Amino acid sequence: MPRSPRSTTRVPTRLGLLAVHTIGEGPTAVLWHSTFTDSRCYQRVVDRLSTRRRLLLVDGPGWGASDPLLATTTLTECALAAEDLLDGVGVTGAVDWVGTAWGGRVGYRLVGTRPGRLRTLVAVNAPTAPLPRWQRHVLTAVSAVLEHLGPVAPVRALLRSTQFTGACRARDPGALALLTGSLEAADPRSQAASLRSFVIGRTDLGPELARAIVPVLIIAGAEQQDLSPARARELAATCRSATAIVVPGARTLLPVERPAEFTAAVLAFWERNPVNPVD
Repeated sequence: MPRSPRSTTRVPTRLGLLAVHTIGEGPTAVLWHSTFTDSRCYQRVVDRLSTRRRLLLVDGPGWGASDPLLATTTLTECALAAEDLLDGVGVTGAVDWVGTAWGGRVGYRLVGTRPGRLRTLVAVNAPTAPLPRWQRHVLTAVSAVLEHLGPVAPVRALLRSTQFTGACRARDPGALALLTGSLEAADPRSQAASLRSFVIGRTDLGPELARAIVPVLIIAGAEQQDLSPARARELAATCRSATAIVVPGARTLLPVERPAEFTAAVLAFWERNPVNPVD
């Protein structure tokens, strides 16, 4: 079992109080989760990662121990809230940012508009492109169901199929319990607002990523539906210093489904990009 967070703080931001769980010592790394989970998305990897970094595990707006998100917002506002959080916990230097899906897209926004905030960026299954129209229509219907009925069985089944491979769903009840627990902990109105704000409302972040001047690692699950391995390599090629890797047998929640491969990739990336003592 992962060790308990050393401390948990709720920090005022423009999107309400955001919970941040701190574990480990050393240079700071921020871990931001995917939509439909909270910071427990990283519970299988924090023990090893915290041997190299002080981890700030964030519950994004509307999730985990953070305030509910009751109105539609934008990724731009979310990135500004992330800066509010960093200021609120006293982080003055650049951080290593690790984000899965939603968290990776927040990282793209920061690396393209506030380059001094990030020292490195790891983006996991985080596409830059908006959703196609048909997906927006489908997910708009899902958001209405979430808002009025909550994560009913058909919605839970849909989310499990998009977050995990069939093999994981069949053999790893702990992974399914993690997703279910995140959903049960969040207000259904927050789930709907998150879906509208950060998935349905996705905008093109390709230009922001292309402006990155820090090292970037793009990790794609081989069975991820939104970000193909080929597209991950194309995105890496747009950056000054970026690498793409593909993890077999994984879909969106790669830190849950393939924790060993995820951890090895992140630690190797940090090793290749050592922290400057003056950072």
